[in-house]
Amino acid sequence: MTRMDFTALFYSQVHNRETLLSGLDSLLGTEVHPVTIVPYASEQPPAECFEAGGRNRSLRPLGVYDDVTLFELAFHPTKMERETEVVKGKFFVCEHPSFQNVFLAITVESADFVRRALLPFIEQNRSQIYLTFIRHDDLHSLLQNLRDGHGFSDLRVVRASLISRRGETIIPSLSWPRLGLEGAFEYAQEQNGWFKSLTFEALRASKVFAATSVYRNGVVRTDGEFDAVYGSLVLPMCQAINENVALFAGRGRRENPHLAVRPLAIDFGRDQFEDTEENVKLISAMRELENASVSVMHGNPYVSLSVVDYFDGSTFDLWVLNPREVIIVPQLKSSIAGIRRLISCIFDNYAEGAIRDFHTLRQ
Repeated sequence: MTRMDFTALFYSQVHNRETLLSGLDSLLGTEVHPVTIVPYASEQPPAECFEAGGRNRSLRPLGVYDDVTLFELAFHPTKMERETEVVKGKFFVCEHPSFQNVFLAITVESADFVRRALLPFIEQNRSQIYLTFIRHDDLHSLLQNLRDGHGFSDLRVVRASLISRRGETIIPSLSWPRLGLEGAFEYAQEQNGWFKSLTFEALRASKVFAATSVYRNGVVRTDGEFDAVYGSLVLPMCQAINENVALFAGRGRRENPHLAVRPLAIDFGRDQFEDTEENVKLISAMRELENASVSVMHGNPYVSLSVVDYFDGSTFDLWVLNPREVIIVPQLKSSIAGIRRLISCIFDNYAEGAIRDFHTLRQ
């Protein structure tokens, strides 16, 4: 007897946003087949914001159905790579129901397709596509809401990517702690660290109902409890993206009358820079910003940096003028994606804080 291929059947159906999401919930109830969701923002519709080619990945649109677009993506390894087989798969892009310019890229393909094809392809188009960043404490709150709001007895963390700081040294580590949610976050605090990603099992009593991975850039992967994960993790990620877009937009001086500056501030909620050794740590962290130039104008007693992002030409000045804040001053060009990359670098390599409009902060 031939086994029905529910995944192929799912891709072959015509979907709008509602049938796509309900169909994913039904599919997970039929097959143990993880769904990967990538929330992102773009000013371009899906058919335009993804480049059709480039490097060794090729994209082919298969259909546009109202608010859902279906694509096929292929990754062609180079001759120098160990694995030579073409990695091919499909993914949907659907519009968020409420937030303009916020979308979800969704696939039920393998983790190999996501890792080697989809996520690098999105990164390749980073000038038009921007993800989010979820602070460690906010991730904790989201997971608590998932646990408490859907009747799970606990979320058992079975795999964690942790970044910890020892003096000026950032130490990434991978572990399999098998701790409950609160125990895992207590462990991170003891290590003076924060989670870059984690995988957890959603438990009711001792039974596992889903295995879910969540990353601080908003990517979510789950093999069950789709409605719970979508409502408690994915939708808040979309809201965070929408809030970032609203906060980061129109910051470049060219976009404002008389070339006026519109600074942002990262407020650490404590006297982060009371010790001038923190200046050195921040400067060291900023040097981790990829494809960028970081020039140190002053390092002591205050910090003044000039940053040029080579991805899209965004330029910024960074200042530390008091113990609590880093002030980000966008210059002539400042893209939403450029601000996001800069702040992600600070959060990933130095410390996390609350992002606010600098003038609002001072009122």
